[in-house]
Amino acid sequence: MKKQLIAAATVATIGVAGLTTGAVFATTDSDSSTNDPMSGLVSAIATKFNLKTSDVQAVFDEQRTKMEAEREQEMKDKVAALVEDGKLTQAQADKINAKRAELQQAREANRDSMQDKTADERKAAMEAEKTTIDTWLSENDIDDSYAYLLMGGHGHGGPGGGPRGDAESDSDS
Repeated sequence: MKKQLIAAATVATIGVAGLTTGAVFATTDSDSSTNDPMSGLVSAIATKFNLKTSDVQAVFDEQRTKMEAEREQEMKDKVAALVEDGKLTQAQADKINAKRAELQQAREANRDSMQDKTADERKAAMEAEKTTIDTWLSENDIDDSYAYLLMGGHGHGGPGGGPRGDAESDSDS
């Protein structure tokens, strides 16, 4: 029993850390564990603690799903805060939330094909997506500084801490 508790704690700790860094590549489909960068870790934990790989994978999948839902809620909360602050209209917020869901579905549908591309091909695909997002923002009269809300990452912006790497400022409201 103690061995299983240690294994569960290890899975949870390593899983959360691994999922945080590997979230861009993660999938919620447990059948696609061959493309899951965490599958090696799942196997190693299962072997080390004499557990069923499917049980360890189930814990990882459960945590991944939970974390994705939390990230999505965080983004919706950010959009809602921008409406409250008067930086976006509710109509713009609704469009952003709908576009975010649409882009996420497209990313999930294309995940396997992206795995088969070279690094340069993936980079070109990401640049094309960025261009598409910039065009969509312009067409919907939404400032391009809010592109981070659609980019599929954690939404923390670039090196400057704000959207697109610019330092965030409340002075532009």
